[in-house]
Amino acid sequence: MSMADDDRLLMFSYGSNTATSYLRDYCPSAEPVMRAVLPNFWIQFRRYSTDLNGGISTIMETPGDMVRGMLFSVPGREIDELDILEDVPIGLYIREGYMVLGEDNNWYNAQLYRVAKPEGPFPPSRQYVAYMIEGAKEQGQPADYIARIEAFQNDFADE
Repeated sequence: MSMADDDRLLMFSYGSNTATSYLRDYCPSAEPVMRAVLPNFWIQFRRYSTDLNGGISTIMETPGDMVRGMLFSVPGREIDELDILEDVPIGLYIREGYMVLGEDNNWYNAQLYRVAKPEGPFPPSRQYVAYMIEGAKEQGQPADYIARIEAFQNDFADE
């Protein structure tokens, strides 16, 4: 689903894409809009990355829980590039619209990436979790949420 250069989409980032240092490599024109939450889901590491030597995240339905992240406005040409990075064309990840609750208490239809066929779970990648922590701190997520992300460090395979 290729997009015109001047079309922009709202993207909800919750994994490695929350870290500006990572996202800017692929979406240099992405603009942060606001923090948002995805209710009734939680993060799990359901895909193994040989490049990152560990699990990478997806969302899994988890009633009563919530994923915190950031809404970004991203140009269409950069979403197309991000689709390639996320292996959408070969079916490893899916980009879909989900309703997320912005910090302004309004609901937004935002695109996010999730694993197409979850496996595992796998011990998380050290570098991947570092990006998640960096992003959560950049966004000013609540301390208890950052602590939950930091707790993923307890699950590294090499420790």
